[in-house]
Amino acid sequence: MSVINTMLKDLDKRQQPHSLENMNVAPVQYRSTSSSKTPWVLLALVCVLFISGMAYNWELLTQNSVSVEPQIESTESKTLAPAQPMVEQSSQLASVNNEDDEELGAPNLSAQPTASSVAKVADKIENETKVQVVKPVLAITQNSAPPVSEAQQIAKTTENEPIEKLIAPVVVRASTPVSKPKTSVGSMAITEVKLSNSQLAEKRFQLATQSEENGYLPDAIEYYLEALTLTPELHKARQRLAALYYGQGRLASASEILKQGIELFPQRFDYLMLLARVQQAGGEFQQALTSLNRIPDDASMSKQKWTQESSIAQKVKNYPLAEKSYRKLLQTEATQSRWWMGLAYALDAQTKYTTAIEAYQQALFFRSVPEQGLSAQAVDYIENRLAQLGDSQ
Repeated sequence: MSVINTMLKDLDKRQQPHSLENMNVAPVQYRSTSSSKTPWVLLALVCVLFISGMAYNWELLTQNSVSVEPQIESTESKTLAPAQPMVEQSSQLASVNNEDDEELGAPNLSAQPTASSVAKVADKIENETKVQVVKPVLAITQNSAPPVSEAQQIAKTTENEPIEKLIAPVVVRASTPVSKPKTSVGSMAITEVKLSNSQLAEKRFQLATQSEENGYLPDAIEYYLEALTLTPELHKARQRLAALYYGQGRLASASEILKQGIELFPQRFDYLMLLARVQQAGGEFQQALTSLNRIPDDASMSKQKWTQESSIAQKVKNYPLAEKSYRKLLQTEATQSRWWMGLAYALDAQTKYTTAIEAYQQALFFRSVPEQGLSAQAVDYIENRLAQLGDSQ
């Protein structure tokens, strides 16, 4: 027994808790931390913003719907045509013994549709109007709409009231795109513009001048001829063509084109002047004098006429004509020393020495006039000739 008691005491000692466990430890008190309110505040703000945005959008939608309602009434006749394909589809599903369906081979349906078929038709019409309602409106704006009376007749043949009620929202839905701008198809029309002969001649003249500037003289001549063929009164083209012939040494062609201008326009004295120059260059002095004689003395180019006439007269030794021409020139320019010298030479050739000496002296007197003086050779000739005439006298 004692042994058992001792063993039990040992077990009791082993089962006693550690000394640290017997210590009185004060219970730890945890302070509960308050949960953060920031996420709830942000969530509340987001909800407020979302609700206010939805309210604003709803207000805009209601305003747009109110603005579209007056247009629905004004365009009711136009919107009946876009809705007609939908009406025809629904009426064909509900009508009995329809003549049009028989001609087209469409199946005949019972006059009293069931409730399920009506619901399917309604769903189909609503889906089609939501997706495809824009297409018929655009087509109607470009093409002519069928008469409304046909749609009314089809509506009368259908005795089912629910289908007629389903047609009403189709008309309203189809009228909403009317507020959108119509797509205008651009068209390009090609109109033929006919130019007059004068305009065509002006075009040819421009091409001729460009070709002449670029050195394409044959092309320039061809364009000038075409311009004169279209409009013979295009005088600048005739003058340029004559000058081009003259520059190439084709004096006969230049003379011919100028003679044509003289025949067509006798009052164009510039053609006579140009013809005289061409004839003078070709050695046809008498023909040149004849051409100059056709220019009246009161013409605007009389000074040019007398200058050229006096020069040709001296070459052909027609001194009376040269004297006459120089006297006409002195009437226009009395201080021109060249005219005095030419007159003195013509008088000297006719042995009119007294008047010739006076003319020579006048030439020396006006030689100091600016731009009207004589060359050194001319002055030497006059002085020598005056000395000879003085000695002879």
